[in-house]
Amino acid sequence: MPDPTRLTTDGTLKQDPLFLKGGDLVYTLLESPVLMRLMRLKPGEKTPAKLHPDATTNEFEATFTADAGTYAFVQSRGNLNMRLVIRDAATGKDATFEPGGGFAGIRRPAIHPKGDRVCFAFPTANGQEIVSVGRDGKDRKTLASGGINNWPAYSPDGSRVAFCSSRDGEFDLYTMAADGSDVKRVAKLDGMQMRPCWSPDGTRLAFTWNRDGNYDVYAVNLDGTNLVRLTDHAERDDYATWHPDGKSVAFVGERAGKFDLYSVPVR
Repeated sequence: MPDPTRLTTDGTLKQDPLFLKGGDLVYTLLESPVLMRLMRLKPGEKTPAKLHPDATTNEFEATFTADAGTYAFVQSRGNLNMRLVIRDAATGKDATFEPGGGFAGIRRPAIHPKGDRVCFAFPTANGQEIVSVGRDGKDRKTLASGGINNWPAYSPDGSRVAFCSSRDGEFDLYTMAADGSDVKRVAKLDGMQMRPCWSPDGTRLAFTWNRDGNYDVYAVNLDGTNLVRLTDHAERDDYATWHPDGKSVAFVGERAGKFDLYSVPVR
């Protein structure tokens, strides 16, 4: 197993990296104890830029269309109340999905490659569901329910959604059609699986697996074959995202209690 390549060196807590088509990395940075900010790191550069320099509230978990013309992210409204923001990159015009009053935890949005739907995890009286809304933040539809469902991710062609669910007792890795039908478990694995990410060709998933009491990154074919371990470290490796060329995966690695972005080739 080759040693990962370190992409950042500041050691600050990071989450949710995502490659854009040109190789830029967008991720969430804990800028201060009370502020999470979206950052953008261009290939070959050491210093990232703020995606929204004027933001004054927590913003995290960004997701982009294939052409990066539209993107969505979670924005804190205070008191553990979070809304979904869907933004046109050229005009800055926003649409929102407002969860209502009280505590409401929209998490892990994923935007369809063409930008016409956004799905995300949403707590309801029936458990944590995966729901989707249109580009205008309306037309809510339930895609997955029963147990706790989380971490949806659209396939590159938009036809399927990968997600993890506790419906069968543990957090296992599943895929379903984009309308919520045809649910298939990828593999029955002991231990918690989470945060799936599609390979650019749509044939494999990278994901985090608590296989042996520690979180590491793995990859697997959609039918559960060709399961390979991509990281093996005593500290946590998590938040995998596939490079657009399909040859490597970036992830957040903890080393000596500090958190940076790393890259590892995929075999």
